[in-house]
Amino acid sequence: MRRLTAISAALISALSIHAQAQTLSGVYQDALENDYQLKIAQSELNAVIEDESVAWAGVKPTVTAGGSLMNNSPDGTYQGSDFGDNYNQAQLALTVTQPLLNVGNIAQIGVAEATTEKARYEYQTAEMDLMVRVTEAFFGVLRAQDNLTSAQAQEKAIKRQLEQARQQFKVGLIPITGVNEAQAAYDGARAARIGAEGALLISEESLQLLTGKSYGKLDTLAEDFPVESPQPATVQYWIDLALANNLDVKAAQKQTDVATTAVKAAKSAYLPYINAKAELSYQNTDSSAETDMTNLALGLEMGWQIYAGGSTSANIRKVGHYLNQSEQGLELQRRSTALNARSYYIQVTTSVQQVEARRQALLSSESALRATRSGYEVGTRNIVDVLQAEQAYYSAQTSYLDTRYSYLISMIKLKQAAGTLKQDDIVALDQWLQKKAG
Repeated sequence: MRRLTAISAALISALSIHAQAQTLSGVYQDALENDYQLKIAQSELNAVIEDESVAWAGVKPTVTAGGSLMNNSPDGTYQGSDFGDNYNQAQLALTVTQPLLNVGNIAQIGVAEATTEKARYEYQTAEMDLMVRVTEAFFGVLRAQDNLTSAQAQEKAIKRQLEQARQQFKVGLIPITGVNEAQAAYDGARAARIGAEGALLISEESLQLLTGKSYGKLDTLAEDFPVESPQPATVQYWIDLALANNLDVKAAQKQTDVATTAVKAAKSAYLPYINAKAELSYQNTDSSAETDMTNLALGLEMGWQIYAGGSTSANIRKVGHYLNQSEQGLELQRRSTALNARSYYIQVTTSVQQVEARRQALLSSESALRATRSGYEVGTRNIVDVLQAEQAYYSAQTSYLDTRYSYLISMIKLKQAAGTLKQDDIVALDQWLQKKAG
């Protein structure tokens, strides 16, 4: 086990070669630069923006250049090297086409623009999600550090009890069962400490996954950090705020707009189109009556797809199904968002009460531990009572610290559900962080 502890210490040291104490906002800036999920979201947004440029091309002019070189045989015969009356003909053409009326192409622009707006909401969602992931990972490390500190303190305290029990057994003050009880408690505390060391390493790796960096020290949460109920303190306010501002709801609404416009685009395939066209051509013929001709043609062309094997009507039905799907998805998203807002509000308000209750429990267990130790010294309590009081105290300490972190994370998630989470909220938490001693 000593070897495992040494390995853990070596790993922590290796990960912290270039590390320094960091604030939450500092870690978040590292994540902005290095998180791959956000980079993927950025690439997806960029691709959708290019689709909008593709859609606009449907109403802009197109320029086509072409040419041909042909050998013609008027009588349709050719023998050996005798070309007879054969002649060569070369032609070059430059064609410019400008759509004047194409409802389908115009509708596709609307589809592309709505899709881009939806993609922007999705990217903003990814940014907000990164804030939450960084907050969870950052405080996950602090939580693991507190758990390890508590486990180390508990192991040390129980070890003292074990040593004291051995001494008392030697002089006949307690039976061997007292030593066995202390040994069992110490073994359990030692195992808990080893587990806490592993959990800390895992939490640090999770944070490093987001930022690409390791941190030897993170600023810790101040003891006087205020734990307050969200304001206004009404659940309906937060539900209404979420339904109005949640980015997932906005993206779902925009998806409905995309599908609605796509239906119009599909139906426009039944409509005719009109293009303006200009063609500049040059033709050269080396026949007996050699000609060299340049021609400029200007005019309009019109087309009307009357029947395409049923594909147009099938496409209209298909996008109609997508429209129905998006409408159902919007309603589902609204319900999910309302549920999330309500759930996180309850979690925050519950955490506020739990923090105070666990703080009182910690004070009570500390008083109980002191009283039990005193009773043990005068012979009114046995070693089992002391060990139980030790375990109760450190369990209360861990629960109290854990509830504070749960409150913070729930508050951040409530703001995310409400669609109001901003980088300023991350920066604001820095004022309640302090440099770690040692």
